[in-house]
Amino acid sequence: MTFKHSTLISALLVGFALLPAGASAEAAGIPVVAERYYRMLAKVRPLLFWISRDNVGGARIGWLGDQSGSKGFELLIGSDPARAPRRINRWGYIAEELRGSTASTLGVMKQSNEESIEDAKAALNKNTGTHAFKAIRATTANGQARADVLTLQAAGDPTYRDVGSLLMLMNGSASPTSTKTVNVPAGTRPGFLLALADLMSNPTLKSVGYVYNGKFHTLHVKGIDPASMRLSGRDYTKLVRARFETENQATHERTPFEITYGTTGDLKEVPVHVMFQPKWWFQVELFLEDDATKF
Repeated sequence: MTFKHSTLISALLVGFALLPAGASAEAAGIPVVAERYYRMLAKVRPLLFWISRDNVGGARIGWLGDQSGSKGFELLIGSDPARAPRRINRWGYIAEELRGSTASTLGVMKQSNEESIEDAKAALNKNTGTHAFKAIRATTANGQARADVLTLQAAGDPTYRDVGSLLMLMNGSASPTSTKTVNVPAGTRPGFLLALADLMSNPTLKSVGYVYNGKFHTLHVKGIDPASMRLSGRDYTKLVRARFETENQATHERTPFEITYGTTGDLKEVPVHVMFQPKWWFQVELFLEDDATKF
């Protein structure tokens, strides 16, 4: 199975885990300067109508930075089997760092091939004793991007709480199953999260290119509208609701998603609400939470 870009976006934007304390220090060299937590609502559509369940998982976003101007982002997002229907356990983690002209990406996600509710149920009924994870290690420097893809076999059914051990396994004895090196055109961002941050911080930009796993993509802004929301008894104003779409430059496969984020103060460029539908039968929403202890 290839490490598909659309699958990673599904795992990350849809929500497949929460970064535990201490994982940032293991995975990223740039310090975390801010972090936000999110509650996950999931919807499934067996036939014509959506069935929803709230608080089935969560997400954490970390903003990285230091005095030298280096920056980056972390995202770990997914379901909590203790709360999710049928104890569904799907999660993924990614970290992107930019130091001057050199960038690095580190990601890991639980492998999943479900195309229908029936496939998802069948996967849950299988108990092989081990579970496969796909991981990516990439660097971009001097006009070239190199991406190593690895397959990790983990005993049992690791949850987001085990992300640290999987990252150690990834950086230890695991050998790449494939490696790809490509020349990167000028102006191409060295990762999805860095590209998304650029679009959110610069409203005059309508699209940016980025490289992921040795393949080129374009992130488009399809529309931005003023917005406000009320979450957990709090009114959020001075927001915008932005509709984005990723496009694989080779296959022209498109993946839409929506983010509502702040425009001023401590919520500037901070997602308040995220909505993503990776399958016709599956939709996920993330809601900003003030109380991190709920995780």
